[in-house]
Order: sequence, then structure tokens, then C-alpha cells
Amino acid sequence: MAITKAEKAAYNDYIAEFKRDIDESLKKIKDAEQKIKKMPRIAPYKKLEMVLEYLKIIMLYVSMNDASVEMLQIKKESSLNEGRKNFYKILQLMEELVGTDVDRTLSENDDYLIQIEKVNPLQILRLLERINHVYSTLMDRMGEGSKWKWSFVDIKGRIAVVTKNIISFSDTQRLRDPRSEYYVERRELMSLCKASLKDAAQQFRSKYEQSTKATSDLLNSIELLSALRKIHVLFGETEDAKKIKNTIDALRQRVEEDEKQKEKDAGKGKKK
Repeated sequence: MAITKAEKAAYNDYIAEFKRDIDESLKKIKDAEQKIKKMPRIAPYKKLEMVLEYLKIIMLYVSMNDASVEMLQIKKESSLNEGRKNFYKILQLMEELVGTDVDRTLSENDDYLIQIEKVNPLQILRLLERINHVYSTLMDRMGEGSKWKWSFVDIKGRIAVVTKNIISFSDTQRLRDPRSEYYVERRELMSLCKASLKDAAQQFRSKYEQSTKATSDLLNSIELLSALRKIHVLFGETEDAKKIKNTIDALRQRVEEDEKQKEKDAGKGKKK
């Protein structure tokens, strides 16, 4: 059914406020970028402020899509795609702060976190929860049949690495007394981190099995599980560490089998 001019006008009027709010957030981001140039010392904190603004922007794009579905009965693909693009900006900012290394030692996180030492565990927890909520909401609106479906697996992997890298495992290990400040928040951060690494690793395996058959996806899964295993080992969770090791070993065997098959197929090709 065709959309009438009146319906389109009503929709445009409705989303005008969302567009104004997006422009306001973009202005705040630009101001933050200018302050970073003038005062590099506060750059880490300004980057976190920018992340919060980008999260707002993405949800405003989601709201524009929701309004389109409600008022016009069509998905607003352009808005959702803008949301997706802005999520990459969040990942870039977070990675600039805490690094992209999935395989570094857990104690090395503190070398990065010193630059945002004024941000407490509760604030970090709420930020990560917000990032995960926005990710899940955006992915849900995109839908199972989206052409971007598998790219969201890569995004999930990057979120998992950021989550691991923004946690002070030394503080978490040292402050195990329930009377310690932020004890509960540190436990919740640990649970979120473990779940994120495990889920991302599983998604890479699904991507491999259902779509790409690319060895790189299995290797990504192995890296994430290896990081998870380090956490289990650090906190003496022997049984969990053993289960993860068994999964890693099975995946490595699969990688070896894939490589052998590729070599075999390449050999057949040369003979022809």
C-alpha cells in the first residue's frame, strides 16, 4: 500500500525532534574533539563522553525506524544503517582507550586503565551494559534477514575484547572481600565479561558453520576462548578452565583439518 503525502508529512514532523537531538549530540561530540586538541590530558574522559553521545544517536536512529514501522508500516533501513555506522565509531573510541589486544596478559589492562582511573567500576559496568543494550537493540531491529547479519558477529567480538580490556583484573582479584567498595559491581563486570567472551566465541563458530567456512572465524573463536580461559585460571576456576581448553583443542583440530583439506584441494587443482 502506497504511503500518502499526508502520512509522510506526519512522519517527518514526528521525527523532527529526533533529528534535532542528533544534531545536538553531534555538536557535543565536535566540542569534545576540539577540547581534546587543546587539552590532550583530558582526552580519555572526553572520548568516554563521545561514546555516550554516539549511544544516544544510535537509539535516536532506532526510534526513527520504530516510528516508521508504526506510522508507515515500513522499516527505515537508512536510519538503522546510520545507527550501525555510528556503532563503529563507539568501538573505535573504546579501542583507542583500552586497546584491541585479545591475547595480552590480564595484568596489562592496568597500564591502559590508569588514564581513566577516575572512572569507577560502577560507571564502567553501566557503560558496558549500555553498549550491549544498544548493540542488541540495533541487531534486533536490523532483523535476522539483514545483509549485515554476519558483520554483527565481528562487532560482538570487538565488544567482548573491549569488555575484557576495560576491567582491572588485579583489583578484582585483590579486593575479594564483600565489604570492599564496588565488590558487587566487580563481580557483575566479571560475569558480563565471561558471558561476552563466550557468546562472541560461539557466534564466530556459527558464522563459520553457517556462512563463511573461513578459518579466520575459528581462529577468532579460539582467541576469545583463550582469553576466557585465562580469567578462569586466574580465579582458580579449574573445572571451567578445563572445559574451555577441551573446546579450544577441538577447534584447533578443526583448523588443522581445514588447512589440510585446502592443501589437498590446491594439489588437485594443480594436477588439472
